[in-house]
Amino acid sequence: MTSDNRLNKDISMNFSDQNFNKSIIPERDDLNWNQLILGMKKTTKEFIENVLENIIESIVITDLDGYLVYFNKYSEQMFEFKSQEVLNQHIAILGGKNPNVLHLIREGKIFNDEITLKTKSGRHFPAHVRNVPLRDDQDRPVAMVGVARDLTREKEKQRIDDKMARLKEFNENLIESLNDGIQIINFEGNIEFVNKQLANVLGYEPDDLVGKHYTKIVTIEDRPIFQNLIDSPTDSKVKATFETSFISKSGKKIPFFVGSSPLKGRRVSGIVNAVTDISEIQKLKEELFQSEKMSLIGTLASEVAHEINNPLGGLVISVQMLLEDIENEELDLTMAREELLGIESDARRCRSITRKLLDFSRRKPEGREPLNFNKLIETSLIFVQRQAEIENINFIKNYYENLPLVWGNSNSLQQVIINLVKNACDAMPAGGQIIITTEVLDIGEQHPWIRISFADTGPGISSDHIGMIFDSFFTTKEGGKGTGLGLAVSRRIVEEQRGKLIFEDVKGKTGAIFHVLLPSLSGDKSEDIHD
Repeated sequence: MTSDNRLNKDISMNFSDQNFNKSIIPERDDLNWNQLILGMKKTTKEFIENVLENIIESIVITDLDGYLVYFNKYSEQMFEFKSQEVLNQHIAILGGKNPNVLHLIREGKIFNDEITLKTKSGRHFPAHVRNVPLRDDQDRPVAMVGVARDLTREKEKQRIDDKMARLKEFNENLIESLNDGIQIINFEGNIEFVNKQLANVLGYEPDDLVGKHYTKIVTIEDRPIFQNLIDSPTDSKVKATFETSFISKSGKKIPFFVGSSPLKGRRVSGIVNAVTDISEIQKLKEELFQSEKMSLIGTLASEVAHEINNPLGGLVISVQMLLEDIENEELDLTMAREELLGIESDARRCRSITRKLLDFSRRKPEGREPLNFNKLIETSLIFVQRQAEIENINFIKNYYENLPLVWGNSNSLQQVIINLVKNACDAMPAGGQIIITTEVLDIGEQHPWIRISFADTGPGISSDHIGMIFDSFFTTKEGGKGTGLGLAVSRRIVEEQRGKLIFEDVKGKTGAIFHVLLPSLSGDKSEDIHD
């Protein structure tokens, strides 16, 4: 059966239900297979040439001796040669001399590797090359087809990636090797990075903190410091150093020294904090403070003895009088009651003085509470007023009524007051005045500050010594009369309360003035000192 008949039969079978008329199918001549094959060859040749010319890889064809017979357009771009410049030239012109690829091709093998090629201008570049033999109908190699891909960009990208990976590894190793902690906070307040050192000190794993808000580990009283840094992202030059406390996983407060800087890239994207655990330093500092305090108490012994001696003297006299009345059977119950009330009052006064002395001397925790500074001054003066009276020194007190409360540690701030008053007394051995003034300062912040000024009428401080007065162990007193720690410790205490201790050098006037500045609480007013 001819192909036409088979075709007609298939059509008839497929559409018999539709009653097609076979007469409408035109008869065809037998296919000319030679013409069909020649047409396919021509079409395939054009198709392949079109593909090869537009593919974005270098494709070349050489004979088995290595002379170029085909050079596509991308090859021209890669090697900077025009095809007419290289056709019939040996492939060595493209730089691929080793290994001997042509030997492999003649053996019917494939070469697939990375080699170095060369452009017309002499630039060498890495390339991945795949060479395969082109075979005839008897499967014999008759030519070589080579496909090359320029690896310059890939190699450069790989080099940069490797460098970045090494740099990343170096930075990570560097950060993890630091004894200090590193913390990165973005401008939303979320922790983006914490190194192992900081996480370990706080009892966490780094992943426990990443993504959490900074308030998870920062104490309530120190949060405004961090928030101020976060709220000022536009000034990329802002750097800060301060002391703070973080809260560990167990709830323990751990003191840290923080150095904060903007996290810079193409733009400022957060803050990076380098934090140092200063727990041991704090212990040493507390030992130093306590040593200075005990030294101060030693010098106050006569003051305390005098304050206690007076009520004790009155108490003894009252008891003696009562005993005489009893012995003489002349006891008047009304008078006895008055005497006993007097004894009770003197005893309470002695107890109050000793309690204040004990409170001042003992190592109290660094807790803070709302304080009425006017009252705190009066309490502190109990320990120094006897010395002032002996040395003919008078106190002038200018208290601001309804002074706002401050947030601080009474024990520590009491030490500051006593230090400043004693220094003023020591500066006036011939007598004089100490003027203590409390006032409110409005410096444009949300809450006002209070200023406590201690001025004396002594000779003042030499200009040669002004720059050193807050240095530890610096003193102008005679040997054995001072440790040189009073002002250094006082300044440290005030700064820990978020305040400032300042010396005012008043030109042309005698005497010295020290100012203690402390932030007030939010609008709360203390009762008047005389209430």
